[in-house]
Amino acid sequence: MNMVTIANCHSLDEAQGLKMLLEGAGIPSFIPDENTSSVAPHHFLTTSGVRIQVLEEHVEEAKRLIEQTRET
Repeated sequence: MNMVTIANCHSLDEAQGLKMLLEGAGIPSFIPDENTSSVAPHHFLTTSGVRIQVLEEHVEEAKRLIEQTRET
């Protein structure tokens, strides 16, 4: 079971919102940076952001759902 990064968020709040969206659609997701970003949020201002990951089998569906959400 490989986890794939499908989105990089500007904040932990944004990442948690996307995680709730995905899980509401039945797509299990994971925020590998959750602990670090809650303790040192300034670290993610200079990196690629807070990552959201899903299982490889859910990548296409998850990306499509996130894209639809960001368009509205």
